[in-house]
Amino acid sequence: MFAIILLFLCQFDTRYQDFLQSSRSEEIFVGLTQGRYNINDFADDPVVLWFWRNSADDPRADTLLKRISIRRNFHLSAVLRWEAKEARDYETAMSKLHMASHFDSSAIENFLSFITLAVRKRNLDPVISALSLPMFSDFRNQVFLFTNFLILLFIVLFMCGFVYVVTKVIKYLPMISHRIDPQEHNQFKGIIGLALLLFPVLVFRHLYLIFISYTVLLLLTLSTKERNWLRLILVSLIVVFVFSLPLSHFIDFLTKNSRNYRIYEMVHYDSRPAIVDKSESEKIFLAYALKQRGELEKAMDLYEDMYYTGHRDIAVVNNLANIYLIYEEEARAETLYTYAMRADDRGEPFFNMGLLRLRNIEYSESSRFMAEARRRGFSSPSSEPVDIMPNTGDHYQVIFSEPLEPFGGIVSHMFVLPFIIIFALTFLPFRFPSPFYCATCGRSVCQKCQEQIEDETMCKECFTKLKSTENVEMEALLKHSVGKRKRRMKSLIAYLVNFIIPGAGLIYMGRNFVGLLVVFIVMLGYAPLLFPYLFIKPAGWISLSLSPIFAMIAIVLAVFTYLYSFLAMRSSYGD
Repeated sequence: MFAIILLFLCQFDTRYQDFLQSSRSEEIFVGLTQGRYNINDFADDPVVLWFWRNSADDPRADTLLKRISIRRNFHLSAVLRWEAKEARDYETAMSKLHMASHFDSSAIENFLSFITLAVRKRNLDPVISALSLPMFSDFRNQVFLFTNFLILLFIVLFMCGFVYVVTKVIKYLPMISHRIDPQEHNQFKGIIGLALLLFPVLVFRHLYLIFISYTVLLLLTLSTKERNWLRLILVSLIVVFVFSLPLSHFIDFLTKNSRNYRIYEMVHYDSRPAIVDKSESEKIFLAYALKQRGELEKAMDLYEDMYYTGHRDIAVVNNLANIYLIYEEEARAETLYTYAMRADDRGEPFFNMGLLRLRNIEYSESSRFMAEARRRGFSSPSSEPVDIMPNTGDHYQVIFSEPLEPFGGIVSHMFVLPFIIIFALTFLPFRFPSPFYCATCGRSVCQKCQEQIEDETMCKECFTKLKSTENVEMEALLKHSVGKRKRRMKSLIAYLVNFIIPGAGLIYMGRNFVGLLVVFIVMLGYAPLLFPYLFIKPAGWISLSLSPIFAMIAIVLAVFTYLYSFLAMRSSYGD
C-alpha cells in the first residue's frame, strides 16, 4: 500500500517521470550500486538524489537533499510526512518532518505535524521547529484556517443554542406538562411532560431536529428576557450563514475543484503551468510561473503586454527587468529597476540594481544599493536577480472576482431557513399563561387540585400538612423545611446538568450570559472532537493525527470551565 502511495506522490515533476523511464536511471542505479559513481557527484541534482533515496534508502541522499535549494514541492513533502507518520521513534519522525519542511516550508500540514509530535512526545523541540515555519503568510494556509474557523464558529454557536434550549426545557418541563395535561387530576400526571422531553430525542435522534423541536416548544413558555437570549443565538447563526456564502469558492479551492487552485499551484509549486485561456487578472500568475520554469520568451510577452497596457505593478516591472537583464539588455533593465524603486519601498529592485552595478564592476554603487535593500528588510545570498512572487492580495482578488453563489457556502440555506422562521415567531405575543404553583413546595397543580390559604395557592399535600398543625411557629418551620427541599432539588438538577456540560447549570439558574459564555468556551475544545467530519481538509492532506492537539485543548478548556462554573454556582446558592 505504501509503495503505491509513494509511487504516485513522488512524481513531483515531469523531469522525474522522464528520468524513471529513461535508460539513464538504470545506468546511475547500477553505477552507484557497484561503486563506479559517488552520490556526492549528484549533490546538485534533486531528481537523482530522490531516485537514489527511494531505491537504496541511503541516508546520504537525505543529507544532500537538505542542502539543495529548490522550489516548494507539495508531493515530496507529503511523502516525508507519511514516513514521519509511520515512524516508530521520535528521532526518525523529527528527521522526516524537517526534511518535509525543507521541500515545502509553508505547508500547514508540516506545522501541525510538529505540534502533534510535541504533544505526543511531551517535547518542546518540535514546537520551536514549527514556530520557525512561515505558515501564516501562505494563501492556502490562510484559506484553510479562515474556512475552518468559520465552520468552528457556526458549530459552537449552534451547540450554545442547543444547550440553552435543552436546559430551559428541563427547567420548564413542569409548566409544559401542566398546561398540556388535562386539567383533571389523575395518577398519570407528569407522564405527558416526560414524553414531550423524550419524543424528539427518541424519534429524531438528530441534534438539529431536536433543537428545532424544543425551540418551538419553548416559544410557548419563555419569558421576554429569555426570548431575547434565544433571539441573539438565532441571529448569530443567521449572520454566520451570511458570511459563509463566499466560502464556497474557498472550499472549491481547498478541494482542488477550482481554477484558482491551479493558479496557486503553478505559482507556488514545482508544477507545469495549466492555465491557457487566461484573464487579465491571471496574467501575472502565469507570467511568473513561466519564468520560474525557464520559458522566458512566453513570460516576457505576458509581462510586456501588462506593462504597456498600464498594469505596472512592482512585481510586473521588477520581473520584466530581470528578464531583460538575463538577455543582457542592461539599459532597459536599469530603467525598469529605477521605476520600481520609485514606485514602491520593497527591497528586491534595490538588490537587483546592486547585482546590475556589480556586473558592471561598479562596486561602490553596488554596495549602496545592497545596503538600501537591507534597510528595506530584504537580503539574499542569490547571485541572480530576485523575482517578486504574486502576493496573497492578488490571489484574493482573483478568488473574489468569481460570481457569488446565493445558495452556496458551508451551510445549506435550507438548514438556516427554520432559524429565520423561529426568530420571527419569537415576536408573537402568544404564550402559555403561568400555571398554578404550590407556594410551599413549588410543584405545579391543576385547577381542581389547588387550595387557597391567605391568597396563597397550595397543593393538597402541603395544604393538609399545614392544616394538621394549629401552631404558627410549626407552620413556619414546615414551610421553611418544604421550601428547603425545593431549593435542594433545583440545586441538584443544576449541578447535574452542569456536570454534563459546563455552563448549563448557570443557564438553568437564570444566569444566561455567564452560562452561555462558559458553554461557548468549552465547545471550542469539544467541537473538533465531536464533529471532525464537518471540517474541511485540503486535497492531498497527509499529516500526523491531530487528535492529540484537540484532546489537549479540550481537556484544558474543560478543567477551566468546570472549575469556574461550579464555583460560580456555589457562590450563587450560598452553600
